[in-house]
Amino acid sequence: MRDQERFPNGGPDDGTIAQLLSHLQQMRRAVPVNYILKAKLKKQLLQRMEEQQRERQKLQNRQIKQKRLRLWLISGGSALLLALAIGLGVWTHDEPAVQQHALIAGDEGLEQAVDINPDGSMIVYAAGHTQLKIRSLKDRKANETLVLPASGGLYTAVSWSNRGKQLAVTEQIEGFSRIWVVELATKDRPVSKRLLREERGVSYGAPSWSQNDESIAYTRRTSDGAEEIWVSSTVAMQDWKLVEGTQPEWSPDGRLLAFVKKDHVNVLEVRTGEVTEVEAGSWPSWSGVEQLTYAVAEGGIKQVQIGQSPFEAKPVPIRRLGEGDMLRAHWSSDRQHVLLAQKKKGEKSVTISTASR
Repeated sequence: MRDQERFPNGGPDDGTIAQLLSHLQQMRRAVPVNYILKAKLKKQLLQRMEEQQRERQKLQNRQIKQKRLRLWLISGGSALLLALAIGLGVWTHDEPAVQQHALIAGDEGLEQAVDINPDGSMIVYAAGHTQLKIRSLKDRKANETLVLPASGGLYTAVSWSNRGKQLAVTEQIEGFSRIWVVELATKDRPVSKRLLREERGVSYGAPSWSQNDESIAYTRRTSDGAEEIWVSSTVAMQDWKLVEGTQPEWSPDGRLLAFVKKDHVNVLEVRTGEVTEVEAGSWPSWSGVEQLTYAVAEGGIKQVQIGQSPFEAKPVPIRRLGEGDMLRAHWSSDRQHVLLAQKKKGEKSVTISTASR
């Protein structure tokens, strides 16, 4: 066979090869286009992500600024109100409000012959200075409990212990002055009492329990009119003079003792013996660890912050308070309730009320 017959020229194979070559050329030209398109899409995607990130950052910054503004307004407003309160001498603690009006009434001297228990639910008082009774403040119709019957003497002052289980009672009888420690009745035992101290020719008054009820501070007034504050241990049977003055009141932590000397309230640092004068007043009582209240001659109550120098006395408002000058305001051990002794001008009768925060 001739070569021309075996390999014919211009047959169908030549067209197929040409088509393949053309297709390959098109593919080569298309590949760069695909890469360029991919690069463009990637660039656009990155740009969009960056824009979203900037938008999120702006939103976060705006939220932070708004939060800071709110905090500034709140804190600034609170600070302004506090500054106004301090500047105007406004009571910044919870204002106590009278809960029980005119619980009892009696002659002068009743203001120290009455006290309130630690949680403010009961009072104890010397009825006619001859009997010691306890009254519930939760149920005024409940019968009073007789603690000590008449003994022939006069019960002049009473103080409820911080733990609520005991009373300290001073009594004047036949030229003697006595301090009794009364153990209140429980389910297992009746009321009992024991003599803590007895002395002739003096008068005891204004007992105040120490922080842990292990000692009692009280006023000792001699026949020549000298007033001293003594302390008697309830566990070791020891007695010692602490300072000259009257109306002692232990601080809640036992570190300080407030008292009155020459019609001025003073504070004794027990450990060092340092005495600091506050101002004119009577019957100091602790409304907090370092907050001291006392009655003033104008008929109201003031408070100072111990540790602040100089002292800045502020009036203590009491809501729903009845008429009458304040003789004494004595806080319960939990500092949430206060016993109020008032006397109207021109009258001798003393009225006892209670207030709570």
